[in-house]
Amino acid sequence: MYRLTKALYGLKQTLRAWNKRIDSFLHATGFKKCASDHGLYVKTNDYGDFLILCLCVDDVSFTESNLKMIGDFKHIMMKEFEMTDLSLMSYFLGFEVI
Repeated sequence: MYRLTKALYGLKQTLRAWNKRIDSFLHATGFKKCASDHGLYVKTNDYGDFLILCLCVDDVSFTESNLKMIGDFKHIMMKEFEMTDLSLMSYFLGFEVI
């Protein structure tokens, strides 16, 4: 089973399948894809709060204007996907984040 999983992960179509899966999940949970950057998703609620998600291959980073939205989103993501919460970001693509 391990060899099969490893072999499937290395296929060229794997990234396309992952992108299609995460895109459909995000649209189902209320996110809208940015027209100019297809790795950027935004979700807003009726109170004007927003959640911005950046998808870079298989890494997801997000920020929000309401802590409850981010807690709810983390819970939904952890139920749907196997993921690790690395807490607050300090570096991203060589830039320091404060």
